[in-house]
Amino acid sequence: MTLGANLSLTIVICSNRPDSLPGAVARTAAAIGPRDCLLIIADMPAQQLPTVPASSSLPPSCIRVICNEENQGLAYSRNKAMKEATTRHLVFLDDDIVPTAEALTQMRAALAAGAHVTGTRITAHLQGRRRPWFLTSGQLHYLGSHAPARPATIWGGSFAIDSEHARLLGVAFDERLGRIGSSLTSAEDTTFVREMTTRGATATVLHDAEVRHLIPAHRLTLAYLLRRAFWQGRSETRRNDARGGIRKEWDRNRSGDGARPVRAALAVLYTASVLLGVCWEAITRRRAGAADTESRGDR
Repeated sequence: MTLGANLSLTIVICSNRPDSLPGAVARTAAAIGPRDCLLIIADMPAQQLPTVPASSSLPPSCIRVICNEENQGLAYSRNKAMKEATTRHLVFLDDDIVPTAEALTQMRAALAAGAHVTGTRITAHLQGRRRPWFLTSGQLHYLGSHAPARPATIWGGSFAIDSEHARLLGVAFDERLGRIGSSLTSAEDTTFVREMTTRGATATVLHDAEVRHLIPAHRLTLAYLLRRAFWQGRSETRRNDARGGIRKEWDRNRSGDGARPVRAALAVLYTASVLLGVCWEAITRRRAGAADTESRGDR
């Protein structure tokens, strides 16, 4: 018997996009195990919630839907899932991920073997569109996808956690990070993993387990990618790692495929957008601090 075959999982889909939920549920139903259940955290009012599609492999009793009633953010939804799940082990899947039974089996086995955090490789699926010239493999992380020639790391699109161990260590998702409304704030996932491992948790990267990330057309534009890089800079500042974040983004952006002059130019362009985000967040934080000081002085 495969290691962890009897381990029950709560598969969690956190979403603030009503149009994406039916497809996400259908794709997950095709991969879920017989002992697993599905928890949907809908970051939206209940009246916006779409009808969840029926599935013979996923009976209604295995599906639970919780609405936040207003947009509270991805990190808030992940924390709520940790509190509401009926199993110790959770698998977080983005609503545009195509999971596979094999990937879930490998995550199940890693958790049974003692991993407290584990994640798969995430491959960008452009859905038949050509990759534009301004998107090398060095910018795929802005699309939540791993570069094919580089080792995978644990990212929030497809990863699993031992929630009991996380509570034991006092680790939760930082609610200043992660998608909130229309912002592109990120890093709630990698910050969570960093905190877990810093406090002694075991993390396992499943390099041979792969899921696909469906990339819509509007994300294959220079405007979106530069905006995403800008918010990466803001996120790095929020988690107090601006200097390291800028260096990391520079290394990533210049590591892509294609001609060297193009790679270098794109590295400068995207890293400049990251730097702009770092500066913007620092200014915003300074202004907020000054306003707070003034407010206290008026009391």
